[in-house]
Amino acid sequence: MVGNSDQGNSQVYLARIGVNGDSLWTKVHGTAQSENAFAISLAQDGGFLVTGYRLQSGNQYDMLLMRTDDDGELLWQRTYGSPWSDNAAFATELPSGRIVLAGAERASANVQKRPVLYMLEADGDEVWTVLFDERTESAVFYAIPLLMEDGGFAISGGENVNGTPHGLLVRTDSLGELLWKRWYSTNDAIDNYTYDVRRTLDGGFILAGTAFDSALVSQDAWLVKVDSFGCLIPGCQVFDGLEEQVTDLRDALEVFPNPASDQTNVRITLPVGTKRENLRLALVSTEGKLVQEEAIASIAPTHVLDLARCAPGLYFVHLLDGARWLSGTKVVVE
Repeated sequence: MVGNSDQGNSQVYLARIGVNGDSLWTKVHGTAQSENAFAISLAQDGGFLVTGYRLQSGNQYDMLLMRTDDDGELLWQRTYGSPWSDNAAFATELPSGRIVLAGAERASANVQKRPVLYMLEADGDEVWTVLFDERTESAVFYAIPLLMEDGGFAISGGENVNGTPHGLLVRTDSLGELLWKRWYSTNDAIDNYTYDVRRTLDGGFILAGTAFDSALVSQDAWLVKVDSFGCLIPGCQVFDGLEEQVTDLRDALEVFPNPASDQTNVRITLPVGTKRENLRLALVSTEGKLVQEEAIASIAPTHVLDLARCAPGLYFVHLLDGARWLSGTKVVVE
């Protein structure tokens, strides 16, 4: 486990726990500056990569990476980032021995933090750095990167969208170039965060974080299950420019009859207050092909989908509001 020990100034704290919960050892590492650790990952030699932040002179934060042996003894430590205040780091060792490090930093003094990905040699020297798109609103990576089968990475975090924090999942290629990005929220009014991402056996992802419930009453634990393209319902990758998905409207669509033949009805029951701009329904095949897409009236309670040209099989129905994904379900065509 890692965290911080504050005895006048904060330093990185490590603890190794045995199978019965007994403490095997504890270590404290740091400098005269303030440090805090947010994550730890196992290295191939049995040692550890410890990541977080360090408060530097001038009161700005840099990303911190420490390498220890299997007894927690410090081998080396490095900091990364811009000349301005940045964010915490999260890292993992690759099979090649290189290290991929995710975090957030600034491109200049007057801009918000942006997600950043570093490729490092085994000794911490930089190989390449990718600072992701600059916007006026801040965004960070806030989880250990996942290595994908194609050599690319999946990283979770958070991004402010129209003033509201959203959960974030990013997929890159092996050089850190962006393949796609998805935002997730329960609502448009209050904070949503994702702090971790793991692979699932079906090739998708599950994200963990915190979010307010739809009634905006309390902040709860939040799990978001998506497919390999970051879609809550398969097929969202076919829509150009689609990034944001709402997680709490999964019951907003009802298809009847289902199974269907020549046509089916889609009942739309969006909660009062949900944005309804440029609503449209789309049908996507299991192969990920857009079959048809139709604009619908914002106040329409039902919509008839013409399935006469659809071959028998399973399809996914998507409800979109401009560039936002609202809900989805399945329909079987006989």
